[in-house]
Formats: sequence, structure tokens, C-alpha cells
Amino acid sequence: MLILKGKFPIFNLLPLLLALLLALAAPARALEAKAGARAPDTVATEFYGWYLETLSADQDPLSDRYDTFTRYVAKELAARLVERLQGGKLPQRDYFTQSASYRPAWQRSVRAAVMRQRAGAADVLVTLGDGIEARGEEGGPRQVLVLSMVLENGVWKIRQVAAVDAAGSSPEQPVI
Repeated sequence: MLILKGKFPIFNLLPLLLALLLALAAPARALEAKAGARAPDTVATEFYGWYLETLSADQDPLSDRYDTFTRYVAKELAARLVERLQGGKLPQRDYFTQSASYRPAWQRSVRAAVMRQRAGAADVLVTLGDGIEARGEEGGPRQVLVLSMVLENGVWKIRQVAAVDAAGSSPEQPVI
């Protein structure tokens, strides 16, 4: 049996060291909790709801609503898209829908699912439209996209968008 005589300073410092370690770990946990509060698929669904609504209002999401746009799009991608716009290069298809034309029916059905998530990066599958053509409406086929997302300042943002080839089920390389 161990008999302690006298005061040993190490035993008095232990609770203080433990409290200090917990205090230092709290900001890291808070950042993780903040990042975890909005999952990548939630952000992707919200982005496409906003993006398609902006297109249907005949506005350009990049130039007319840049502040909102940058809440969802990574700095690097936003800079490349702005550079392309300023260079006068008009794309053959919309980068975020990977389509030459916008279908209003897509706005009513936006679904997203996380395929893979790792530290600071995620791949999200997004489906626009339900593939059912309503009478008198332009519905047509659905559009399936793969988003590469990155955690930027505690917020999930889109880094890259690629269309999924329905026949081969492989993402096509996006053109910027």
C-alpha cells in the first residue's frame, strides 16, 4: 500500500492541466460541430434550389447574385468562372447543370446524396428533375451530376461539377 506523505505539486497541477487541454480542444470541437451542422448534401440541395430559382427569374447567378453565389462555391472555382466571363468566353453549356438548356421542371425536384466524405472533402450525387414529363410542361430527362465539395472556413462549398453519363455511369469532365 502506498502512503502519501506531504504535498506533491504534480497532483495539484493535474486538474489544471486537464482543464487547460479541454479548453484548447473546445474551439476545434466547435469548428467540427459547425461544419457538421450542414452536411454537404444539404448544402448542394440548397444551392441547386437557389441556382435554378435564380435562372428561372432570368438572372445570372454569377454576376447578379455574386454574394449568394460565393456562399456555395469555392473561391478557386468562383475565380475561374469570373475569369472566363470577363474573358468573353461564352460556354456551350451551363457549368452547374452541365446542360445547354435549363428545364423548369428541375426546380421542383432536386435531390442530393453524399457518396463519399473524408476530412475536408466530399463527393455528392445530385439529381435534377424526376424524369417524368408532365402534360403540357417541359420535363424531360433528369440530369445527374457529381459534385466535388470542399470544406472552406467551416462551410461545404462546390469545387467541381461533372455530369454523369447515363449510359456509362461515369462522370464527364467539366469544361470551364
